[in-house]
Amino acid sequence: MSFTIHLQIAFLYLCTFTFVSVLGVPVHEREAIHENVRRQADSFAVKGAPVINGSVPQRLEIRQLRKNNAQWNLYLLAMNEYQKMDKADRRSYYQLSGIHGRPFTEWDSVPLVQQIGYCFHTSNLFSTWHRPYMALFEQILYDVVQGLADNITGDTKGEYKTAAATFRHPYWDWAADPSGGPVLPAPVSGSPWIVINLPNGSTTISNPLYQFSFAAADLGDFPDNPFNKWSTTMRYPNSKNADAKSQDALVSRQIDQSQDTYSQRFMTLLQAYPAFANFSNSQWTPNSPGYDSLEALHNQIHGLIGNGGHMSIIDYAGFDPVFWLHHCQVDRLLAIWQALYPDSWVVPGNERYGSGTVAAGTRTDENTPLRPFHSDNRGNFWTSKAVRDIEQLGYSYPEIQGKDVAGVKQAVNALYSKSSGKTISRREARPPWGGSSTDLAPLIAAGLTNTAPFLSMGNPTSGTYTEWIANIRVAKDAVHEAFFIHAFVGDFNPDPHTWSTEANLVGTHSIVTPYVTTSDPEKRAIVTGTIPLTKALRKHAHDGSFKLEDTASVKAYLLKNLHWRITRMDDTEVPRDQVADLKFSVVSSTVTAAQSDSEFPSWGEFKAHLDITNGRPGGLSFGEAL
Repeated sequence: MSFTIHLQIAFLYLCTFTFVSVLGVPVHEREAIHENVRRQADSFAVKGAPVINGSVPQRLEIRQLRKNNAQWNLYLLAMNEYQKMDKADRRSYYQLSGIHGRPFTEWDSVPLVQQIGYCFHTSNLFSTWHRPYMALFEQILYDVVQGLADNITGDTKGEYKTAAATFRHPYWDWAADPSGGPVLPAPVSGSPWIVINLPNGSTTISNPLYQFSFAAADLGDFPDNPFNKWSTTMRYPNSKNADAKSQDALVSRQIDQSQDTYSQRFMTLLQAYPAFANFSNSQWTPNSPGYDSLEALHNQIHGLIGNGGHMSIIDYAGFDPVFWLHHCQVDRLLAIWQALYPDSWVVPGNERYGSGTVAAGTRTDENTPLRPFHSDNRGNFWTSKAVRDIEQLGYSYPEIQGKDVAGVKQAVNALYSKSSGKTISRREARPPWGGSSTDLAPLIAAGLTNTAPFLSMGNPTSGTYTEWIANIRVAKDAVHEAFFIHAFVGDFNPDPHTWSTEANLVGTHSIVTPYVTTSDPEKRAIVTGTIPLTKALRKHAHDGSFKLEDTASVKAYLLKNLHWRITRMDDTEVPRDQVADLKFSVVSSTVTAAQSDSEFPSWGEFKAHLDITNGRPGGLSFGEAL
């Protein structure tokens, strides 16, 4: 068998299965790999990856993509190659990552009106702006994949060409139960090297999902300490020195520890947030029906991954390869929500911070250009209205493609109902999907096994139960850097270095910020988020210390046992009374259980219980706005 791929890794001979190092290949052959990413010099049109034969490919969960050996190999090899592309090329990994923040330079000749990244945060346009951004990254990576597949020879050429044609960037489903494994998949964390299994053997390459390596000259683009010292992206770095290391084991532990909150928050967003204005972004609206949002949930992952490293700072987050897996998941959650609430979308609003192209205070809506993403070569831009349909950007997701609302709910329930607050002590004694439909694509896509629906067992006579939630409200710049809010039910170690992995931790919420936060009170944003309490309460109710169905009993227990603490990303504590505009509170809602796997529970109004937090440091007290 003869099989040849040209790429930027050290050459290796495995029988007659050959890798040829780009470093030793003539320039004209190396250019062949990048041929698919050469475009005209005018505006770069973001089109997404092309659709072949009229069938829109699905983005798959990374653990499912890994099961397709050809696509997995192409993904790793393409990411490896892409990260080495000359940063002078506007399609390079370096330049695309820099669109999100540093080095605050123009991309595709789109001028900046202020020295921040192009991205929108704490904004109604948060999720819609990131959609063409993700599509742009996928489009260029797809072209690199095609270049690799074109250079394959031998018996497996057809297999790899087929795999390349339907390739889409994977998402990392941090909300799904990993069935005994770590929430953060092993290929993404743990080693700067990764093994690729090939038809005639295996080889080890630098792991393009673990980190991105900066050239020495790149660090000159970054004025901020310690980012101007680190030669690679960092996750939970053990110091701010140039020789710092990522603390992979701690990242994985704290991601695992808060995992229940991701799926509970996501399910609550799908069930109880039917209006895009509430669902989309983390900016506080007084007396709004809920404190959570897609942006706030997304921030939790950013903080727990970065923890002082690149992912936790808006200006530098785009350089970490996990950013793209994470934002693909965020786009997926938006797409699922859209399928459930197709009549709700972007409404006009004022920008608190603005973006690199929109000044703070500007009124934006669904027709606001999502700069710098051109929709054609003539200078037109994508808008939120235009990106509403994801299939025009060349992709879909297993949970929504070809499904009506009931089908989407069924798919979502199969994946996440076991982690919702209403989790029951026994499984329903029947096959998944009630033994009827065999469409298990959502389960397969998440890389899960042995996943079955749970019975909704609240009040056996009324079919209701109570959800308890901790609401968080705080100034985004309260600590003048990124920070965590930890919630505990029960005792906890006084050492703040342990808080994100404590046994009685209910969840850790993250506030991610730019490197330099605003000092202008006119631009100060008050943001919100939540930490679900119901599952933790169920666990603690087993010892008989309180009755879960008795509201007064639950409140008395929380008054004594619910605690919240604040830390910076370096694990140093910030006194609660020194955190600007911190208002921690507890709400509950009476929820009517769903009657089938293709329905969602029905949520009642949120009721605040200020007697739990009244007068406590950082707690919401009587007389204060909800």
